[in-house]
Amino acid sequence: MSAKFDVLLYGATGFTGKLTAAYLDGHPALAGRRWAIAGRSLARLEEVAGTLGSAPAVVACELTDAEAVARMVRGARVVISCAGPYSLYDGERLLGACAAAGVHYSDLAGESFWQREMAEKHHAAAAASGAKIVLGGGVDSIPSDLGAMMALAALGGAMDGAGAGAVAPTVAVQAVYTRYSGYVSGGTLASGRAMRKAAKAGRYMGKHDPYILAPGLLKEGEGADAGPAATRSGMPRGWRRGCSARHGALFDFFMAPINAAVVRRSLALRGAAARVSYSEVWSLGALLRIVWCLVFPFCFGYLNCQPLTWRPKPGQGPPQWLLRRGGFSVEVTARASTGEVARAIVSGRGDPGYGATSKMLAETALCLAFDDTSGAPSAAGVLTPASALGDALVARLDSSDFMSLRATGPGAGDVSGKKVHSG
Repeated sequence: MSAKFDVLLYGATGFTGKLTAAYLDGHPALAGRRWAIAGRSLARLEEVAGTLGSAPAVVACELTDAEAVARMVRGARVVISCAGPYSLYDGERLLGACAAAGVHYSDLAGESFWQREMAEKHHAAAAASGAKIVLGGGVDSIPSDLGAMMALAALGGAMDGAGAGAVAPTVAVQAVYTRYSGYVSGGTLASGRAMRKAAKAGRYMGKHDPYILAPGLLKEGEGADAGPAATRSGMPRGWRRGCSARHGALFDFFMAPINAAVVRRSLALRGAAARVSYSEVWSLGALLRIVWCLVFPFCFGYLNCQPLTWRPKPGQGPPQWLLRRGGFSVEVTARASTGEVARAIVSGRGDPGYGATSKMLAETALCLAFDDTSGAPSAAGVLTPASALGDALVARLDSSDFMSLRATGPGAGDVSGKKVHSG
């Protein structure tokens, strides 16, 4: 039986859910196709639907009702979820139903312990059913994951050991966020509370485990980032700041533990984790741009009567002026032990955690639904943006009006996307 909906968005009544629904509304890829918004409250869903011109279907479903969830999932080709924190609000029931039914899925979870649990519990079922379960479908961790993939591809033959005898070289990959201008929402703060709650309950293990998202994929100590002093960010234990000739002062990046874990799962899935290390930081310039973005020209929004909410509740997020003014940019450098260097730059417009992430999640759904992903490294399972969608997602995002992805290096011509160049 064919699916009733090409895309189903669950959690459409929250702050990020509404942004995602608005982006999907009228998207050319959905012209003449059926899609749906879903959530717990029919009244709130109908209110959101009333703001959308493409008249999506409305599906009310409590995630506590396993049978209802299974029915809802079977009616869709792709499900995306904005209903976090996922570890608190029955996120597993939705993801697990998709894995069992062969329905593609993605979400915005940044709860690494929950993502690990999903990989352990549902990878085999998803692989058997043909479902692509994509972890990190937003700003955490698409820019880092695709950036690392593109930089490694841009190494060309150096990545495979061409000209280096029978031994493939090791590669050190580092991502430097040079811009990350945005704010937090009530949902983000709620996710932070969920992480603290899980830690107190003993559920959040492996605080420093760089391969927290690669259970069963590596032997103990096999990963290039493994070791007694290993960290999730890939920087030395206790490191807080440093300096580079290219970017100046560098600092510990608060998103690095989340992003790096996803990148390393991508590396482990492609069998490259033993010889490719990954680290992530941000620059002084990124910190200064946050101050500039928040203070000028609106002085935290007070001068245009849209002030920031300093302690947002769930459902609240940045004001419209910040959604527009925010943005991000990450430069990912891959250095092979044979001396070759390749770089990828992934950048986007809009508050990273909301204005940009909602669009990334929507484009991930459309890529899963309509694009040819047969060339991606992994066919099915609990995957990552790079392993599940690969160059297809690079091309889709690069053709959008809010992101740019480009790479330079000896093999950059092998990377898809209209802004990828060799050199």
